[in-house]
Amino acid sequence: MRYYLVILISFLLIVTSCKKKQEQKNDPVQKTGMNTVANHTPFTKLDAASIKNIKKWKEYFVIEDFIQQFEETSATEALNNAIELKTLTKQLKDSLNIDALKTSAFKARINVFENEVLRLTDMTFIPSITSHQVNSQVEKTLTLFGGMNDKINTVYAKKRFDKAIKLDSLFTIE
Repeated sequence: MRYYLVILISFLLIVTSCKKKQEQKNDPVQKTGMNTVANHTPFTKLDAASIKNIKKWKEYFVIEDFIQQFEETSATEALNNAIELKTLTKQLKDSLNIDALKTSAFKARINVFENEVLRLTDMTFIPSITSHQVNSQVEKTLTLFGGMNDKINTVYAKKRFDKAIKLDSLFTIE
């Protein structure tokens, strides 16, 4: 008789514990702040003379239009757009065909920008990422894109300066 009583109690314990596990909800945990829109620092824009000099570099203007949406975006939107930004950045890097910008200094800026975009893309696969980390990465990405624009502006400002003072004529021997 004791044996049947132990089996009955064990059976009841197993049944009740299984019911408790089924009652627990398996709702995904909402990350706080992931859908809150953050206003990021705007990146440096190109001046009119620089735009005129790189107007044939279509990939630059495509990525510039696309990256402007990151200035005011939520972490979720930034992560959703990161993969497309990665593709556009690769196209930008591969399509550099302007001789004045084919310098190691400018290529380094593109590479650093691409690395930060890749980091942002990698964040899409990290389940425990926070909105603060995503927003910080978006801020870095925008700053580096602005740095590329600063370099483009500087290259063409130097060319205009050299042309204005006729630097080549100062060093020619007659």
